[in-house]
Amino acid sequence: MSETDINAQRQRCKACGHYDKFNFDVPDSIWEATVPDHLRNHVVCLFCFDEYARQREVDYAPYLHTLYFAGDRASFRFEAVSATTVEPWML
Repeated sequence: MSETDINAQRQRCKACGHYDKFNFDVPDSIWEATVPDHLRNHVVCLFCFDEYARQREVDYAPYLHTLYFAGDRASFRFEAVSATTVEPWML
């Protein structure tokens, strides 16, 4: 399969346009509190989701338990062992 074929199968983040290699799941209430209305029914990458959560001060750390990565040569499933919310004063 060519790189063009692989990229055609990948989803793109509708916020930033980058290919989305991470899949994650949060409760609907967290998604709705975090993601802007016009993007709620679309793919939003973890990086954009994190930025929206920061902007809206949504603490999603306790709700993200599993993270999936789909690379070009391998795929992984990561389980959260612990999660910490980053407070603005920590940046």
